[in-house]
Amino acid sequence: MNADQQILTQLAKEYREVAFAPVNEERRALWKELNGLRECRPLIMMDQLPWHELDVDGDLKLRCRDADARIVEDALRKQLYQAKYFPADKVFEPYLELPKTIEGYHHGVVRREVTLAADEKNDVVSHSYVSQLSSESDLENLKFPDIRVDEAKDKKRWEKVSEMVSGILPVRLTGVRMFHCGIWDDLVEAIGTDNFFFFFADEPELLHKAARRMADICQSLIDQLTEKQLFDAYEPTVHCTGAYTDELPQDKEKNVRPGDVWTFGLAQMLGSVSPQMFEEYEVEYVKPLLEQFGLVYYGCCEPLHNRIDYIRKIKNVRKISMSPWADIRAGAEHIHGDYVISRKPNPAYLAAASFDPELVRRELQETCRAAKENGCTCELILKDVSTVQYHPERLAQWHKIAVEVAGEW
Repeated sequence: MNADQQILTQLAKEYREVAFAPVNEERRALWKELNGLRECRPLIMMDQLPWHELDVDGDLKLRCRDADARIVEDALRKQLYQAKYFPADKVFEPYLELPKTIEGYHHGVVRREVTLAADEKNDVVSHSYVSQLSSESDLENLKFPDIRVDEAKDKKRWEKVSEMVSGILPVRLTGVRMFHCGIWDDLVEAIGTDNFFFFFADEPELLHKAARRMADICQSLIDQLTEKQLFDAYEPTVHCTGAYTDELPQDKEKNVRPGDVWTFGLAQMLGSVSPQMFEEYEVEYVKPLLEQFGLVYYGCCEPLHNRIDYIRKIKNVRKISMSPWADIRAGAEHIHGDYVISRKPNPAYLAAASFDPELVRRELQETCRAAKENGCTCELILKDVSTVQYHPERLAQWHKIAVEVAGEW
């Protein structure tokens, strides 16, 4: 056994203890209750974290030399770290994930951009996109995908990773999970942020044609993934939240179709247009895409509290994002128990010069009151945490407060 295998074998043993603990089954059951809109305390998840700031005791330091071994090591160390300091309601799955090699998978846009980083260790950077769309002829710059799968390569990777962990943990080749049905986040990368909002006034016809082409590209992706059997029915998460449900066949391995899985939609760039324009430019285009899927998570960082009536026009929506910029009381009143409130507490509270635990507590309590008063189930999803100012203890503090608030439900 070489040094890399010794390291991974030990980490796999530690992770196995975490993953096979009974609490994981209890959490799966809670997520099924929540996602079924049944009475349940608020559930908590923490994701999209500034891992480069968190290694204060060496738990996250990579020691393997082989490139593939380091990928596995990184995944195991992060899972163990989260289990130790802020597990929340995360289910630790009893296997290692190995995503299938899928080539040609894209959503129509090849980026041309300039980036600017405030911290060279942080992969969260500012983007400035070069415009590729100024006339109808430029619609050809929005490319249709051509999906290919390298099964032989996947087999070799699976054998290598399985040997690395000495058979202690099963290795699972995973397909496409949480399919992305958004068109606007990608389209703005082709138009450029400087030009984007001018298009609504100056080029509305071109913008509609671009939206139509992006929807067609998305449909092509859906069709190809279905034909090549690349959708994965077992989805632990959807957009950083628990996806466990009794309503979809999560044990299905073959003939998986869009109706068997979750998807998510979003239109963050339309957060500044009117609700009526949201319907015209978003709902009309993505509704046929989203309705092919079994369940839908809708929204991300855009405020949606005043758009619930339009989202209702989309079948199978189960969770609606309530971002830090949403009016949580207005959102809860409009949702009124018909969807899970997927509340995104403000990550800026962890990024400030100092950490104010009472500010965090008040925000979480306000969400829970609004949800309960309107007969809603809700989840508290801390995500998009780009920095904690190199104070990783803030995440553990936030976790402690969230658990306390959820326990008051």
